Amino acid sequence: RKENKATMRCFLLFAMVASAAAFFAGTPLQTASRQSGQRSSRSNMEMRARVCDLLGKSPNRQARVVTFSHTRNKKVQHVNLQKKRFYSDDLGRTVRLRLSTKGIKTVTKYGGVDAAAKKFGLDLTKF
Repeated sequence: RKENKATMRCFLLFAMVASAAAFFAGTPLQTASRQSGQRSSRSNMEMRARVCDLLGKSPNRQARVVTFSHTRNKKVQHVNLQKKRFYSDDLGRTVRLRLSTKGIKTVTKYGGVDAAAKKFGLDLTKF
């Protein structure tokens, strides 16, 4: 019985050492970031915050929903963002902006995207 326990312990120890050696025997993970020259045209997408490019409107995270039993649950009121293309006379090309509906009305009020961008200090060359 003692011999059986000793061999079982020896076998378990050997199995643990072998599994640990097999686990660490592989090549290390590539942790370095990719160079910009290696990217394809489809992988250059970046995640952007839900913020109006012109006015800087951001989601209201303080909102609550009050149920019939007066349980108050948190909710986020998102900005009504629209992707819109405007022709810039200064740049001579179209610029694609993510504007809130209020931002679109503001561009219309100022008579064009160039005047609105100048008023709010927005650099259109980045878009």
